[in-house]
Amino acid sequence: MGAVFMLCMSGALANSPFAALTVVPTGGQVFDIISGITTLPQGGTVTDQDTGVALVAGHIEYRAQDYLEASRVSLDGSFGHVTADVMRIDLKVGLLTASGGLRLVREGLSVSADSLNFDANAQVATFAGGVQSSDPSFVADRVLLDVASGDVLLEGEYVFEGGVFALRSPEGGGLLALKLVVSDGVTSYDAATEVAPEVLARFAPYL
Repeated sequence: MGAVFMLCMSGALANSPFAALTVVPTGGQVFDIISGITTLPQGGTVTDQDTGVALVAGHIEYRAQDYLEASRVSLDGSFGHVTADVMRIDLKVGLLTASGGLRLVREGLSVSADSLNFDANAQVATFAGGVQSSDPSFVADRVLLDVASGDVLLEGEYVFEGGVFALRSPEGGGLLALKLVVSDGVTSYDAATEVAPEVLARFAPYL
């Protein structure tokens, strides 16, 4: 195992998400003294105790207190398990983005999309571009996930398959709320075209 490196934030950023990432290289590393960028050609693992994020990647590049980029990523966090071709964490603002072969799996939800934006401060994940889910079954232009509650909001053009019925967006798109329900240990979603005010307020910054 290679040496262990801490990417610690300082000053006003010390309390931000991803403030203290631990990076463990699989092999060697290359440090550019001019740019301050460290490259791990053989990848490694990255963990963050505060956010619960843990990832394994085939290639990693980072600059302390700025960003971390990775490719061929397998990632676990409060949002669930994510696989993607590429991922970037903006350490300054607490934003994780991922794209390419993107798939998220968590209890009661299995989603694929072109891209993912995860706001670690607000605990809201946004999926965009050809969003599809097999559990529950739906397609949508964009999908918002409240990581804390598990509630989901479909935005734009959508089709939700609810077993014996299907819900389609109005022409031009709309919103569909999916409320997480757990009954006798079984997870499911209740769909509603009338979105509760508190749900709209929660997702308003991302609509």
